[in-house]
Amino acid sequence: MIEFERVYKAYGDILALRGASFRIPRGALAGLLGPNGSGKTTSLKLMVGLIKPNAGLVSVNGYDPWVHEDRVRELVGFLPERPIYPPYLKVGSLLRHLARLRGLPWSDVVRIARLVGVEKYLDTNIGGLSRGYLQRFGLAQALLGEPEILLLDEPTANLDPHARMEILELIAALKRDLNATVLISSHILPELQQVIDYVVLISGGRVVDYGPLGELSSKYRVTTVYVARSPKPRSVARLLIEHEHVSGVMLGDDWVEIHADSGFGDELKRILSELQADGLVSGFELKTGYLGELYERAIRAAEY
Repeated sequence: MIEFERVYKAYGDILALRGASFRIPRGALAGLLGPNGSGKTTSLKLMVGLIKPNAGLVSVNGYDPWVHEDRVRELVGFLPERPIYPPYLKVGSLLRHLARLRGLPWSDVVRIARLVGVEKYLDTNIGGLSRGYLQRFGLAQALLGEPEILLLDEPTANLDPHARMEILELIAALKRDLNATVLISSHILPELQQVIDYVVLISGGRVVDYGPLGELSSKYRVTTVYVARSPKPRSVARLLIEHEHVSGVMLGDDWVEIHADSGFGDELKRILSELQADGLVSGFELKTGYLGELYERAIRAAEY
C-alpha cells in the first residue's frame, strides 16, 4: 500500500504539494492523474525517498521512504519521466550492470528482457532504440528484481498513439504476470482508461479525490463504459445502439465496448445479463467512465 497523509513539499517559495492525502491499495493498477506541474513527479520522488517532505507522512508498504530508503528501493521499481542512458552502451551491458548491483544473475536479465520484448536488442546500442523500445528498456531496468511496486512517471510521453497503447498494454500484462502494484503518473488521459482500475486526481498540489475508477465514475456521474465479450460482437452492438441512452460502441474481434449515460448503468447491466443468458455475451465488466470527464467534474466539485 502507498499512503500519503497531509503531505507538504516546497521548493523554495514554490509549494508543490499542499496537504496531499491518498491511499493506493496493494494490487491496484492506478493512475496518478493531473496536468503538468500538478505535483505528480514530486509525489513519485517522495515515494522512492529521493526527497523529503516538509510536513506530513509518506508510507510505502509501511515504510517511510526517507528513513528506510534502502528497504523501499528493494520493494520499488522506478521509471523516471526523462531517464538518461549512455547511448553507446549496449542494452544488455547496462542491464547486466544494474542486475549485478542488485545481486541478480544474467538469467534474470534475459527473463525480464523477454517479458518486456527487448530480448532481441540486448546487443544493440541504447542510442539505436526507437522511442517505444527505449520505454520498454526503461521498464526492463525498473523490473529487475521483480519489485512489489512499480512507479512509472509519464511512461508514454512523446510516443505516438499506437506506441502509447502498446506500452500501456504491456504494463497491464506485466502487472498481471508479476502481481505487482503499479502507479502510472500521466497527463495523457484517454488511453489510460483502457488499463487502470484506480485513480488519484491531483491539481495544483492538492489531491482532489481518489478511489476505484468505477466508484468515482458513479460518484461524479460520468459516462458508464462496459466491455462485453461476445462471439458475435456486431450483433450485440446492433442491439445496444438502438437504446437512446447508449451513446456509442466500439468493436473488437470478440468484444464490444458500450458507452452509456451514467444513469443507465444498472439498466445496461440488466440487458447484458439477459444477453449472456441468451448466449450472445460470454461475460462483461464495468470498465470506467471517460477519465477526462471524471477529472473535470471532480475539479469543479472541489471548487465549491
